Amino acid sequence: MSFVLMRGFRPLSRIAHPSLVNSYFLGGSSSKSMIPIASGAAIQPVFSPQNSVANMASFTTSDHWKIERVVAVAMLAIIPGSFVCDSATMNYLLAATMAIHAHWGMDAVLIDYCPRKALPFANLLRYAMTAIAFGGLCYFNYNDMGLTKALKALWALH
Repeated sequence: MSFVLMRGFRPLSRIAHPSLVNSYFLGGSSSKSMIPIASGAAIQPVFSPQNSVANMASFTTSDHWKIERVVAVAMLAIIPGSFVCDSATMNYLLAATMAIHAHWGMDAVLIDYCPRKALPFANLLRYAMTAIAFGGLCYFNYNDMGLTKALKALWALH
């Protein structure tokens, strides 16, 4: 039994008219390609190895997904652990995991909502924002009280 039948999803061509699902309506060509189905075109994106951004990492899509889950689960221990063991190492580990988690989260948001023609600029902006955020968190850890002490002081205010 296929995943489509198991989960109860219907192809988009059965729900919407096929003329609404063409590449012009969706924003033109991109690094994603369409999977043709018997009754028309579906908008299921396919990973394209020609994408220059995708070739920067040697991970497959499933490996990247697993690493995202490992970082998210690790944050469940890092966040409370940084409050219990307040050290510079934990502050930098917290800064790194927060920055990479936000970076990957913005990637998912951009893929879902950003027009395809604006995606290269949006990705560039996302990388710049991640670098600035991580640099700012590291600067705050090095030159000021650190993330966990700052959050403890913020929570101590009445």
